[in-house]
Amino acid sequence: MSDSFASTEKIAAQTAAYDAAKRIVFKPTSVIEYQSKGHVAIIGNAHSMSLLGKIRSPLTSEAILLETLKKNQPISISGALGNFEIQAGQQVYKADMVLDISPQPILSMALKPPGYLAANDGDDLEAVKGELESLIGVFDKPRYFDYDASLCAHGRSGKQGCTRCIDACPAQAISSLGELIEVDAYRCHGGGICATVCPSGAITYAYPTAGDLSAHVRALILAYNKADAGAPGIAFVNEEQQQRVQQAMPGSLVICVEEVASVGPEIWLAALAWGARNILLFDLDGMPKSARQALDLHIEMVETILQAMQYPRGAVAVLSNLNDLISIDVMPELEPATNAALDQKRQAFYMALDHLVEQAEKVKPMISLPAGSIFGEASVSPDACTLCMACVSACPGNALQAGGENPQLGFVEANCLQCGTCVATCPEDAIDISPRLLLDKAARTTPRVLYAESPFHCISCGKAFATTSGITAILSKLAFHPMFTDDRALSRLKMCSDCRVKDMMEDPNSDL
Repeated sequence: MSDSFASTEKIAAQTAAYDAAKRIVFKPTSVIEYQSKGHVAIIGNAHSMSLLGKIRSPLTSEAILLETLKKNQPISISGALGNFEIQAGQQVYKADMVLDISPQPILSMALKPPGYLAANDGDDLEAVKGELESLIGVFDKPRYFDYDASLCAHGRSGKQGCTRCIDACPAQAISSLGELIEVDAYRCHGGGICATVCPSGAITYAYPTAGDLSAHVRALILAYNKADAGAPGIAFVNEEQQQRVQQAMPGSLVICVEEVASVGPEIWLAALAWGARNILLFDLDGMPKSARQALDLHIEMVETILQAMQYPRGAVAVLSNLNDLISIDVMPELEPATNAALDQKRQAFYMALDHLVEQAEKVKPMISLPAGSIFGEASVSPDACTLCMACVSACPGNALQAGGENPQLGFVEANCLQCGTCVATCPEDAIDISPRLLLDKAARTTPRVLYAESPFHCISCGKAFATTSGITAILSKLAFHPMFTDDRALSRLKMCSDCRVKDMMEDPNSDL
């Protein structure tokens, strides 16, 4: 339950916490710049265009009439403020801004590109003009994200894996480049849900970085706890919500971020481990649907984890109404963790998790997680797997591992991103993945064998070079192939590569 008023001790602790957090200096990020000279492309029908006499200097414009377009040649719009490109049939238009007064807006994403305005016949065109005029000039904004392609689980070897960031982005600013993704920094609104859903940490929020935000949260909690005023509640808000939440939660630590969806599970659990009594994320004004759905999934995942440790599942929650404060859950008093803040997403998550497991009175060793969660296991069908190891080379998290000299497939569950790349890559459809979490650290981090076979030894030199089932399958498939009609040629399939070449050189019937 929330505080309806704050005691003198809590106010003093809160002040000490805010003062301590000021010493955490956030690393700066780069800047994205827009330049707009005021050229507007207006998309609409003839009736709409007749209403546009008020759109005059300093704006210049050209009209794109929908009825001039041929069937099956829709309008496409790329770019953002200062650099729009509109493809209308065979015509290509360039503009600084787009005013779309078509009956159905061309762009349907929840967060439109900067410089794109959708209006209708009933709108105040003078106000529309004013809004367009306000977009003339040079503007900048922070570069909200960093992307490490080496960690990306989007795809391998032409096979698609994780698409979480693409699916969740309400600005549709993320697109596939095959095995990697591309983020359009000019269309990005900084919502940050991409960083929250990314299973590997390939996309991270740039200002503040995950490490800086974690250090900020840790400094707040440690200073508050030192004041001996009880465990603090943590509220993440954006700037528009900050004052309302501070008034409603006078005894809590309110942290203002660009977007609350950018704060992910590793921060939530770390804060609880350091001694927060609960974590509340406020969505009072309604975030875009795709972002909220993705955030709710991760909330459900963490609720399930907390419940498995017999902690209140509502100790981490998203609130859309301040009235919901009367029913929030709080954590029991725990021994605070002493670890430093970390930049690495999964390492930070597991470190906080392991501390909470140690403090719990009773823990389920394994829990099933909601579909779409970023933790889980892989399983292999022994009837289908040939140990070709295609999955090993494709696994972006190094969860699937070859057995060295032994024909076996190993697995480290802590590394599994549930990206599905192994499933897409396996030529035998032998792999399946399922979301779950092992709360026992040793079980989670110790390699285990998913599938193993007896090795097949070269009939010439005796070296193990393949699996028995693999050689059996090859012999069966090639038994009637023209190249293997005689016994000697067929026997070469039972040899290692070195012996096979040597035998072909010595065989008078060989084509070599």
